[in-house]
Amino acid sequence: MMFLLVGIAGTSSIFGFINLYHIKVKLLSHERFFADTDVEYKLLCSNSSNEDSYDINIRSKEHIKHIGVIKKHQDIIVAFRTSFVKRGLTSLEKIKVDSLFPLPHELKYKYINLEKEIVVYPRPKGISLLKFYNKDNSLNGELDEFEGISKFTQGDNPSYIHWSSLAKHNTLMLKNYQYQHENQTLDFDFNLLEGTTEERLSQLTLWCLECEKYHLAFSIKLENRLLNSQKESIDEILKQLALF
Repeated sequence: MMFLLVGIAGTSSIFGFINLYHIKVKLLSHERFFADTDVEYKLLCSNSSNEDSYDINIRSKEHIKHIGVIKKHQDIIVAFRTSFVKRGLTSLEKIKVDSLFPLPHELKYKYINLEKEIVVYPRPKGISLLKFYNKDNSLNGELDEFEGISKFTQGDNPSYIHWSSLAKHNTLMLKNYQYQHENQTLDFDFNLLEGTTEERLSQLTLWCLECEKYHLAFSIKLENRLLNSQKESIDEILKQLALF
């Protein structure tokens, strides 16, 4: 009986190992990562085997996705959420793939390194660009009449809510303004802002995202560097802020 139990346990381990062997996980897509902000990323889980894999769990440090069966040559997309305390270069945590198949007396698992370096941008926080514009004439250019509406999101200036569209859309909508002088840019200077280094970077990040949203050209003087949205992409500018 003892030898039989040992044999069953050994066979179970072999089948459990084979069950996980062909499971692959890689990073499929992700939102922009901002410091101290909950962000979603998606993983592609693939079974390259000619056999089905059973009782599959995908785990991050804080979350678990129970997939169950991944059929042969099947791809499944799972979404996780994570956050990072600090800005800068980092990497996503290792993913654990585990299963209790075929017998629940032993957990079989393996770790998969996503091998993806990511940039965590400063947390977008501070005074809204439109609100600041109403208070400070140092911003070059003017906002013309609004040219359309979009869905209101947290952080938008409430004074630009398009109230007459509330009944039609059953949600708050925001006026979209066009830039009157398209040949001008909004100029921001890191050294002229108040607060700590992190607070200034957070403010610049917020304005960068708002300029992207409202299609405004801008430049950022970051000590001895000049970042220009007409020459660099928004992500390239955000990266410079993240690595400052």
